[in-house]
Amino acid sequence: MIDAMSTLDGIDSEKVRAELEAFLEETRPMRGSLAGSPSRYAACGRERALALTERIRPILDHFYPEWRAENRPSTYFEFHAARDASVRVLGRIDSLDEIRQMLGDSDQSPRLIAGEFHPLVWRAASAQWATGHRHEAVLAAAKAVNSQLQAKLSRRDLSEVKLVRDAFSEKEPSEGRPRLRFDAIEDDQTRDSMRDGVMNFGAGCFMAIRNPVGHLPNDEHELTEQEALERLAALSLLARWIDQANVVAVASGSS
Repeated sequence: MIDAMSTLDGIDSEKVRAELEAFLEETRPMRGSLAGSPSRYAACGRERALALTERIRPILDHFYPEWRAENRPSTYFEFHAARDASVRVLGRIDSLDEIRQMLGDSDQSPRLIAGEFHPLVWRAASAQWATGHRHEAVLAAAKAVNSQLQAKLSRRDLSEVKLVRDAFSEKEPSEGRPRLRFDAIEDDQTRDSMRDGVMNFGAGCFMAIRNPVGHLPNDEHELTEQEALERLAALSLLARWIDQANVVAVASGSS
């Protein structure tokens, strides 16, 4: 689970608490009285409860990305899962100071914030992550970076390892084979080092990150949250470097 303490940094916890408490108060379950009706209905009415649920979803997604997977829906009350998740988030907020004091605030190290990864990477991974499928989240992010590279070079004939090696090859571009360069770097040695480094880093990402999660069954390659975040961070860095590189191509028909 993403560290609840780190997700509270810079957040107006009092407003968050007020939103969740209001949701819990208005959507408290009432016993159904009509034949054929659900066993429970929201005190505020279904239309209002739906609107309130949509309002608190971003809060739950931020503080508790796995809430949909860890809070099962109820056939008796449709707002049950969101209410349970809200209670859990409130518990985290209310116990934060006490827990930090109890632990002595011993770990002051910086933490990865998934929402700050390259937008392409987190957009691809977030849906799978929210349901607790970290393996698939990493795979989706790797596929997104491959698509990013293909689109930047307008190439579909190569992918992943072969494409990243061809893109950052030291060879000059040829017809149909553009290259990626870091021309904004003035120093020749540094510029060539960057090109070579990104080429090898990118190949490593596809070989050591994408291939295992794509070729092995989930139960043979399950990822912890930390392992998955580290892999997403590597793919995010690769995506940023691809963004920064400029395309060098030859005009069609040139030798």
